[in-house]
Amino acid sequence: MPKPLSPEELDELLAGGKTYGSVLVVRAVQVAEDSSWTTEQGDELNAHAGDWWVIDGDDRWSVTAGVFAATYEPVGAEGFRKTATVTAIQLDEPFAVDTLEGVATGAPGDWLVRNQTGECWPVPAAVFARRYRLAA
Repeated sequence: MPKPLSPEELDELLAGGKTYGSVLVVRAVQVAEDSSWTTEQGDELNAHAGDWWVIDGDDRWSVTAGVFAATYEPVGAEGFRKTATVTAIQLDEPFAVDTLEGVATGAPGDWLVRNQTGECWPVPAAVFARRYRLAA
């Protein structure tokens, strides 16, 4: 696993990034008890009681309660939309990032994403292409 990027490295990389908005409406349920989950890259991350499971089809990830409250809004009876934009850049080399849930890794071609609360995470290229669009 690559060494996690430092805050300075993250700032330098994301200085060349662009602003994107999410196009998905997802389901979300609060995490009932502390648990762990595994990313597409095989990283084991942690969710805590009170956090949120965000669900897109068969894909599920955790979002801390504070970040969820700051970046998502309800849509209809059961949906949620991420309202905050993100800064993102596609990277050519493997990388790792300290997230609020643990260390997550990205492969060459994956995207490094930062939300408005400062949290960073990797997003696989195919997932990024489906979830995000360049902001106007």
